[in-house]
Formats: sequence, structure tokens, C-alpha cells
Amino acid sequence: MSQPNPNNQTSKEARSGTVVSYALPIVVFVFLVGGMGVWFARSSHQPSTIQAASQVQPTTANQQKVTTPRDVAVTLTPAPKNWQDTTHVHGLAVNPDNPKIVYIATHHGLLQRSEAGQWFWMGKERADYMGFTADPTNSNRFYSSGHPPTGGNLGFQISENQGQDWQQISLPGVDFHALAVAPSNPQVFYGWPASGAQGLHVSTNGGKTWTQPRTTGLEDAPFSLVVNPSNPKRVLATTRSGLYASIDSGNNWTLVPNTQDAPVVGLALVKEGDRTVMVGYRVLKSTPGLYRSVDNGKTWQPLGSGTNGTILYLATAPSNPQILYAVNENNALFQSQDGGKTWKELA
Repeated sequence: MSQPNPNNQTSKEARSGTVVSYALPIVVFVFLVGGMGVWFARSSHQPSTIQAASQVQPTTANQQKVTTPRDVAVTLTPAPKNWQDTTHVHGLAVNPDNPKIVYIATHHGLLQRSEAGQWFWMGKERADYMGFTADPTNSNRFYSSGHPPTGGNLGFQISENQGQDWQQISLPGVDFHALAVAPSNPQVFYGWPASGAQGLHVSTNGGKTWTQPRTTGLEDAPFSLVVNPSNPKRVLATTRSGLYASIDSGNNWTLVPNTQDAPVVGLALVKEGDRTVMVGYRVLKSTPGLYRSVDNGKTWQPLGSGTNGTILYLATAPSNPQILYAVNENNALFQSQDGGKTWKELA
């Protein structure tokens, strides 16, 4: 990771101060669920021209080769090398057509890491995407919530052109901080707002309308929601008081055993044959780190080498569930190509 620009030193120090809070499990979740943090300076780079996604642009001294899937035009603005020092990450997704392309939602807009390893700001908006997810079957379609640069809440938004343009389709004034789509049925969404509404929201028609389940047994606000890759009615919630599971679309919840003393922060569900494997970062006082469970969280085994820090977000590649990505509290990105057994940091 490159060294920060001296002009960003104040922001760097401010963000570093908040990172110390990750040492204690409760503070971790207060920090994350509450959306605390500092507004950081944005990049002063000028946007590139809108490029056809199906074309490969020639490489010049000032423009790098960019490859994106399907026929869509999206503005790609080169991100500064030290973007990790000037923002917060709020979401992570992998392109369903190309597992080498990753999307990161931040405090200051949406980022793409291209197949060639370059970082770009995507689209026209530099909103604070507190809630973000990508359609697992359509590489052009994104969903988001959060705050526009001018303030207020975005409601529930959809983009059909990789974040170039956004349209609010429901819940004006709502700010989802946890947002998830069902991999096996992209019409099903789960969301938990931090403002504009309260409690768990569920949609079965692509976010056009929402209902609120009973949510019996869920004792805390989720940091993140993760839907089972095979069954859209099964959903997990990571909270500061433990990992909770629902098998009936969020109506009833149970605490996953032994997670109240070792909350899970980043979580991904990996489909391996007929079973679903949990991969999560457990905040254990003695040995925090990535763990794997093959019995719905009852027991966990240490997993992976090559990451560092607290893993806040995990995502699997829809086209290859053995490919995982992880982001830590310093916005460092890691990749695993063997289901999480080994990892490497990506520049």
C-alpha cells in the first residue's frame, strides 16, 4: 500500500484514531453499526470520458487499459493510489461475470478494481453508500442506500449501468446500513435502516415494496445481513451481541451458539456441494481471526493465512464460490482462490 500524501495526514490521523476501537468487540460494532467516522477529502482527479464496457481502451501515458463486462457505458475516474487513507469502506461485491473485478462501496462513492488491478471511481455520483449490494446474476445492476453529498438519505436505489446513474425506487428518506440480496433469488432483499425507519425490512419484488417481519429473538441491530446461497428464506445477522440466524425470512431468530462471546464481524457463506460453509472473522479475545464452520456456526476451525487486521467485509464470487475477497479496517483488500485457506493482499 502506498504512503499517504502529506496533505492527507490529518485525515490519516483521524482515521487511525478510530481503528484503535476495533480492539474491543462491543466498540467494534458500535463503530460500525453507528456509522461513525470522519468525512474525508475527495479525489481531485477529473473524470475520464464515458467508455463502452465491451471495449478495451488503448493504453497511453495518462490512461490505463480498462476492461468491464457487457455493453454498458460508465464513467471511470482513476482513483489516487492512497484512496485507502481518505475514506471508509461500507460494502464489497464481486462481478458475477468476471471474478477478477471487485466493487467497493465507500463514504465517497463506488470503486472498481479492474481485472488489470487498477482502481477507478465509478459513475457520476460520489455518495456515501452505507448500504450496497450487487445483483449476483446481472453485472450491470447495483443496489444502494445511504446519503447524497448534499445530505439527507438516498432511500433504496437501483442502477442498471454499473453505478453510472441511480434511480430511487422505494423508501424515500430511508438509510439502510445493512443491505443484502438473496443469491438464489435476486428479487429478495433484506435491509436494516439506521434512520428514516426502524427494524428489519424485507422485499420479495426487487425492492419495489417492503414488509417488516416480526423479528422475534433478534436482540441487536445488525452490522451486516447475509443470505443463504441456496435458500432466500435463510438469513444471518452479525451483531455486537452475537451471530443470529433466521430460517423463515426474518420472522424468528436464534442466537448461534457460542457467538455471544466471540461476535462475528465479516461473514460470507460459501456453497460447497450440498452444504453451506460459514467463513467469518471472529472477535475472540485470545485468537481473533478468520474461522470456518461446516455446522451452521456450532463449531469453528481457524482458517486462512495471509490477511491482517480486522476483516470487516467478505464476499464470494458468484461464478466461483472458491474465490473470496476480504476488506479490513485499513481498507486493505485480500483475495483467496481456495475457499479462504490462503490469502494474498492486492495492491
